Amino acid sequence: MSMLRALCGLTLAASVASAETHHFKPTVGHPTFAVRPPVLTVKPGDVLESESLWGEWYEKAGGKWPGEVGPIAIEGAEPGDTLVVEMLKIRPNRDTAVSTQGGRFGALVPDGGTAMLNDMFPRGRYVWRIDRARMTGTVDLPGSTMKSIAVPLQPMLGRVAVAPEGDMSFDGLWPGRFGGNMDASDVREGTTVYLPVFHPGALFYFGDGHALMGDGEVCGSGLETSMDVTFRFGLLKKKTIAWPRFEDAEHLMVAGSARPLSDALRIAFVELIDWLVADYGFEKADAYQLVSQVAVIRVANMVDPLYTVVAKFPKRFLSARSAGTGAGASPGVRLGDMPWTDAEGILTPDRVVVLPLGAGAKEHGPHLTLGNDLILAEYEAARLVAARPVALLPTLSYGHYPSFVEYPGTVSLSADTQKDVVVEICRSIARYGPRRFYVLNTGVSTVPPLQAAAAELAREGILMRFTDPLAAGKAAEDAVRQQKWGTHADELETSMILYMKPSAVRMDRAVADGERVRPGPLTRDRRRTDRTYSPSGVFGDPTLATWQKGEKITEATVAAILKEIDALAATPLVRR
Repeated sequence: MSMLRALCGLTLAASVASAETHHFKPTVGHPTFAVRPPVLTVKPGDVLESESLWGEWYEKAGGKWPGEVGPIAIEGAEPGDTLVVEMLKIRPNRDTAVSTQGGRFGALVPDGGTAMLNDMFPRGRYVWRIDRARMTGTVDLPGSTMKSIAVPLQPMLGRVAVAPEGDMSFDGLWPGRFGGNMDASDVREGTTVYLPVFHPGALFYFGDGHALMGDGEVCGSGLETSMDVTFRFGLLKKKTIAWPRFEDAEHLMVAGSARPLSDALRIAFVELIDWLVADYGFEKADAYQLVSQVAVIRVANMVDPLYTVVAKFPKRFLSARSAGTGAGASPGVRLGDMPWTDAEGILTPDRVVVLPLGAGAKEHGPHLTLGNDLILAEYEAARLVAARPVALLPTLSYGHYPSFVEYPGTVSLSADTQKDVVVEICRSIARYGPRRFYVLNTGVSTVPPLQAAAAELAREGILMRFTDPLAAGKAAEDAVRQQKWGTHADELETSMILYMKPSAVRMDRAVADGERVRPGPLTRDRRRTDRTYSPSGVFGDPTLATWQKGEKITEATVAAILKEIDALAATPLVRR
């Protein structure tokens, strides 16, 4: 959960009750990050819907760069504060993206700062075709055997910044303490960005959309295109940070920019350790030791005037007690990430315990992975632990899935085994105090065993509720559905994965399938008349899937689950 929503001792200048949504279409871009009159003023808590700029650079070689959008002033921001920007949406709004390489720009060619004996690499310009609905990019590779390739997209913003300190002005290619052209692929949907404020209003800039970019931006560019964006702004008053910070569901991150690369790394790690000390209860030597063993490094760019390194600390190594004191704390906790001594204080009678249930080995056609339901369960679990004070158990990745056993890789338990496993898990935790359990269920055939488990536990005074996936997001599914039939690896399920984790979808392999002969499990044997014939393992039409449909279904499903958890938390216990 981001700092903006954390329950901590800092004064947050967000006035959510009076928040507004602003729609801003930019027409002018700026070539530098500097102090200048704002194009828009927003309040903490406000949402901005806008877009990055498109220009002739994208349309022809040697074209002019369109510049960055801004500055946007945040009311009440003062030097010494921290600007909070939640990345709610970053999505391509064009059907093409451009990647250039060669000349004297790139990590593997000589530039003004690094002389090499070899000649300049030939200049090249690759135009990628963007499928915005399926979130894939396709490029021709005429000199290679494969001739072309399609890859999943991961949209990001290369440039987010505030006006630099003093009267300094930096060209748009520069990163620094103010943010700028960090080219960090972590600046994407679901990430919260924290930037130091140097001037009244903060003066926020953004631009340089990449539909995809590998670590280091080695050739000098990602898949450059324009983006539709949605941000939510906030302030941490009198909270001073030295360098840009990021946070998502999994990591605390700091971006350091310098040359040589080793200095960028040092900056990022020193600031990361300072963050752990200031907000999470660590002593500096202890933080240094732990970071040295568990941190992750991303080389964001090795091509700009300063290189950028992102140091990442996995949040699973924050104990419940330290997580509860930090500015980035979530209301919920993950039991698997803490020692028993911390769990003892968490497992109280009024705590709702969540058990995610999602198959880690169940077929989902040729375009989705065997672990598809595990992706669903863990995404929804992350949303729950960020929104409610639940205790989250590790995901149960095996269940009762008899309809798919003809497809290699599928693992299915008997209905009785499924029921018994859930009952035993709940009983085990109930002995420490909790009496309310919620199974975050992603399957259909698992519903009857869960009903039986709930009935058995109720006789012991233990409340257990579970998700019915056919009901949780039904209204949203009905609103977006185009397929005539289907419930498995279909238009709707594929859309959800395109929204949650587009890299886990191979839309080039998606096929409509599932000849309905009569009700029954799926089969690869056309001669059987007691089952639904599907040689692919699909029942429905995933070729109709889009991430936009997935967004609507997912958000409706999460909202329904949160409502069910709230109702469970308010349900009186019956003592036995």
